[in-house]
Amino acid sequence: MKVAEPEIVPIEAGPVILGVPEFPAGARVPHVWKRQQTHVPRFGIAKYAVTTREMLKFAEQTGYAVDERLETDSRFKDPRSPAAFVSWIDATRYAQWLSRVTGKRYRLLRDAEFEKASRGGLPGKKYPWGDQDPSGRCDFNNPDGAPKPVGSFPPNGYGLHDLAGSMWSWCEECFDEVAAPDQAKMCYDETLIKDARLNAVCRGGSYKTGDPAVLFCACRHEDPVDGRFDCIGFRLALDID
Repeated sequence: MKVAEPEIVPIEAGPVILGVPEFPAGARVPHVWKRQQTHVPRFGIAKYAVTTREMLKFAEQTGYAVDERLETDSRFKDPRSPAAFVSWIDATRYAQWLSRVTGKRYRLLRDAEFEKASRGGLPGKKYPWGDQDPSGRCDFNNPDGAPKPVGSFPPNGYGLHDLAGSMWSWCEECFDEVAAPDQAKMCYDETLIKDARLNAVCRGGSYKTGDPAVLFCACRHEDPVDGRFDCIGFRLALDID
């Protein structure tokens, strides 16, 4: 079976300091990040997020039941729109399928990999492009609109597009695997009790993001693995020797 594979950018092994700069006072972000240094082995990352076209092609070739809104919601009619209404489970199935048909080790990005790649060789900066205001540099602050096609803004220093704004990206781990102990806790609201520890990590913010702090390379969020949302998609990683 012939399939279109993503354009992969290799990221060399090395240290990364997560959670910098420090959490900005007054930010409307549910999870406060903290500084942490870790080592990330060499890996490959897709230049772009998986698109609507690619997700629908996967459904066509496998019979997988993707969310019908991916075809019917006019906000995502452009085939190069980042795929939405994709749960963590859906994204994992896509990666497993692509691995099977290509013989390569595709998977979801890991939390530290995303932050290292997002920084694009600019350690300690707020955003993938540096510390400059995000206006005009990424797809955000458009809650009533639609995401722009992937690659609509310049890449970061590693040649990667849309790592801030556009579409949240599912990561491989559960939240409690990567968050500080005092962050991985029960979250309460008026209608339910949500155990954030069991949710999957998502990174990057989206076209709907209003608070620029959510676009920080350091920002980490979480959502249920079976949730299909109009602002969460995914980007592939590749194990490389």
